[in-house]
Amino acid sequence: MWGLTGLSALALTLYLAAEAFSLAHLRRERDSFATATTVLLWLGFLVHFAALEIGGRAVHSVPYHDLPSSMSLFAWMIAASYGILLLRHRESSTGPFLIPLAIFFLSISLATGPGATMVRDPSRSGSLFAMHVTLAIFGYSALTLAFVLAQLYLIQNQQLRRRKLGPLFAKLPALDVLSRLHRTSVLIGVSALSVATVLGLIWAKSNWGTYWDPKVLFTVLVIGIYLVTLFPGRAGGGKKIAILSIAGFSLLLFSYSIVNLFITHEHMFQ
Repeated sequence: MWGLTGLSALALTLYLAAEAFSLAHLRRERDSFATATTVLLWLGFLVHFAALEIGGRAVHSVPYHDLPSSMSLFAWMIAASYGILLLRHRESSTGPFLIPLAIFFLSISLATGPGATMVRDPSRSGSLFAMHVTLAIFGYSALTLAFVLAQLYLIQNQQLRRRKLGPLFAKLPALDVLSRLHRTSVLIGVSALSVATVLGLIWAKSNWGTYWDPKVLFTVLVIGIYLVTLFPGRAGGGKKIAILSIAGFSLLLFSYSIVNLFITHEHMFQ
C-alpha cells in the first residue's frame, strides 16, 4: 500500500515526466507532447493530493506544521496554480520554466523527510485557521509563478530589443501573452492572499483579542504593490509592471522569512 513517502515520490516522478515532455514540446512543438505534459501534470497533482490527504489525517488539519509538509503543500499549490493557467490560457510553452518550481519544493519535502510524525498545535486549529493558512499558501504559490513570468517577460523583452533570441526563449509566447499569464497569476495570488488576510484577522480577534500583528502590515503592503501591477496605466507599461512584480515578490520573501523569524511573534515559525 502506498504511504505518504511513496505517494510523494510517485508525484515527483510524474512531475519530472511532465517537465521532460514539456521541454520536448518546446523544442519540437508536437501536440502529443503537450497532451502528455498536461496528463502527467494532472496525474501528479492527484497523486500529490492523496499524499497530502494522508498527512492531513495524521494531524486532523491542513498539513503545514513542519518544513516537509509545508514544502509539499506549497509544491502542490504551485501545480494547482499552473493548472489554472493552462485551463485559462491554453499556453503550455511556459511549462519548462514553471513546472520545475513544483519539482523543487516537493524534492525539498522528500529530502527533509515527509514521513515524519507531525505534531498538531491545538492553539492553531479549526476550519477558519485552516482556510486562512491554505489560502495564504495558495496566494504565495500564484505570486511565485508571477515572479517567474515577470522574469521571463524581462528576458524576452531584452532579447527582442537586441534582436537576438536564444533557442529556448525564441519559442516563448509573445510579450502580450506573457503579460496576460502574469496578470492571471497576480489576480489569483492577490485574491487568495486578501481573503486569507481577512480570515486571519477574524481568527486573530477571536483567539488573540486583537487584529494587530506586524505580519499584517507587510501583507497589506505586498497586496498593495501587486494591485498596482493590475493597472497598466498606473504602473507604466509591461516592463515596469514586471519590475514592480519582482519588487513585490522580494517584499513577500522578506515578510515570509525575516518578519516571521525576527519581527512577529504570532506568525513565528514553529
